[in-house]
Amino acid sequence: MKAIGYFRVKAEHEMNGIPPLAAEQEEGFLRFCQERGHQPVATFVDVDSGDNISDAQYQRMLGYIGGEGEGFVIAVRALDQLNPDPQGAAHRLLELEDLGAMVLCTDEELVDPLEAALRVWSTYRKSKKRGERVKDGMELRVVKGRGLGKPPFGYRVGADKKLEIIPEEAATVILIYQLYLEENMGFRLIARYLNERGITTKKGGRWSIVGIGDILRNRTYLGTYSRFGIRVPESHPSIIPSHLFRKVQEQLDAKPKPVGYVPRSPFLLSGLVYCASCGNRMIGVSRRESWIRRKDRGRSHGEYRYYQCQSRTNQSVCQYHTRRAEELEGTLIATLGRPDSLEALERFAEQHPPQGRIEERPQLERRLATLERKFRKYLDQAAQGIIPVERLRAMGGELVRERQNLEQRLALLDAEARGEIGEKERREHLLERLREIRERWGGMTILARKALLQDVIDRILVYDDRIETSLRV
Repeated sequence: MKAIGYFRVKAEHEMNGIPPLAAEQEEGFLRFCQERGHQPVATFVDVDSGDNISDAQYQRMLGYIGGEGEGFVIAVRALDQLNPDPQGAAHRLLELEDLGAMVLCTDEELVDPLEAALRVWSTYRKSKKRGERVKDGMELRVVKGRGLGKPPFGYRVGADKKLEIIPEEAATVILIYQLYLEENMGFRLIARYLNERGITTKKGGRWSIVGIGDILRNRTYLGTYSRFGIRVPESHPSIIPSHLFRKVQEQLDAKPKPVGYVPRSPFLLSGLVYCASCGNRMIGVSRRESWIRRKDRGRSHGEYRYYQCQSRTNQSVCQYHTRRAEELEGTLIATLGRPDSLEALERFAEQHPPQGRIEERPQLERRLATLERKFRKYLDQAAQGIIPVERLRAMGGELVRERQNLEQRLALLDAEARGEIGEKERREHLLERLREIRERWGGMTILARKALLQDVIDRILVYDDRIETSLRV
């Protein structure tokens, strides 16, 4: 089997531009190939400087593997050669496996490198005592009734670090409780009531059903501060009397849970679809229904998936704009799959320019941070045996692919900011992505499809009779 050697050395070991430790590792790599019967075809060396971890040659190696289109053995001295950080090492193992490569260590026999990486990760997590000390300090602040983080609506953190009431916001909190208990309004109607009267959230935005639910469930309004499972009664002034809060909780608990809406698989166009009527995003909604057949009196079941205006769903404003998911997604893919799709969409983009690149960077960075948290969670679950290693491979591999796409988009933004690429390069990038949609769509996972569309599309405006798609050009 063809083998690639990947080495990592420190800059201080360089001599005349040649890292002697890399030469030593290469000799070990050649011996390893001779003993195992592998054919050495390439070597890549990353040179770290101080705390700066280089990955330039690693990225070159990924390009080499992808360009050759066949499986390789990747020989490293030890797993930390892939990345000194345990999380980074696990990430790169999954990344290489996703390309069809097999990682082997020259200095030790590992039945499964990913299982070995999980053992290192578990040890690393247990040794993070500093985080525990920080948490202990935060818990002490809670016991003393001092606020942590952003205060809830109706309060601010005072000079003594304790919560104090904001009278105008407190009046809105009281109004929400009264509307729910005395006027028998649901979350959506309360949100509409506040929005129609220009009463805003702490950030000056519109109220949603989620925000109303948070207000009605928050024990902070009783004067009780709660964090880390610790409750401190009478730590600050209350806004809602205990008897009123108790009645609301009883009514909330007695309300039957909705059975029509169920969590389903991800929606392909989430985050890309906008209502042309109000400009707000459309969200994916799944509904299951059952009915009795007239013919034989048997029961049938059906599932309906559609995109619905978020303003209507969460804030009870805008009209009832919906579009069946299968219809909307099919129309979009058919449009992108046409040979002339880029030219047609570019003409539309001239009249409807995409969102500014400045707005896009923080969105991409937030999504990257979310992926990092998910990945750590999967590593923890696999290390503790909650999920099997093969499950980690499947879920982690999808996250790795999505992260690659996000990093490519960030690199493209950086290159644009430096003036290194222009309209021609962006057009070539889009042509390549559209080619992927035409040629590889059928064999891609849902997450891979979503990542590809997010790289290509700026937004999709949905009208009652048509859709308008704007590319990232």
